[in-house]
Amino acid sequence: MPGSVPGVRNRLRFAEKVAGVCALALLGFLFLDWFGATGVEGSYRNARSGWTAYAAVADPGLSGWDSLGWLALALCVLTVAAGLALPFVFGLVESPVLPLAAAIAAMLIGGLAVIALLVQVVAQPGQDEVVGVQSGWWLSLLAAAGVARGGFLSMRDEYLPGVPLADVELRPAPPAAPAA
Repeated sequence: MPGSVPGVRNRLRFAEKVAGVCALALLGFLFLDWFGATGVEGSYRNARSGWTAYAAVADPGLSGWDSLGWLALALCVLTVAAGLALPFVFGLVESPVLPLAAAIAAMLIGGLAVIALLVQVVAQPGQDEVVGVQSGWWLSLLAAAGVARGGFLSMRDEYLPGVPLADVELRPAPPAAPAA
């Protein structure tokens, strides 16, 4: 092809675009407000003791970086990395093995991040009457699910841009067997 760089595919498929855009969105959504006090002034401490994986204070405007526990935050960061790696690996590697491994990683890590975010909202910092779930959590849940979906679609799709599809020979169906 004229103007193409050897070893680099020219176009990404829909699945890789979904995973990459959702990974960037998840990174941005981590800076939004996730949990906040609803109608009450001041900050409140978590009544449960021993849960070091969850934030202990719910202030108005508590972002995802501050409210997530270490496991959920690590899964979100890994989801961002896996979602961004998928389009790069697909675009730069000619072998089908590494893009498939990146798609599997994006799907599994994204799915685990969705589960971790659901657990995070069930065990949110503070009492349910005092702490409300803000839009950042909902958007991050959708973005993590989008990375997992992009990985799944990338695994499922075997079409490569620029590679012609093979012609399939059409054959008639066999005749029906006589009824006994």
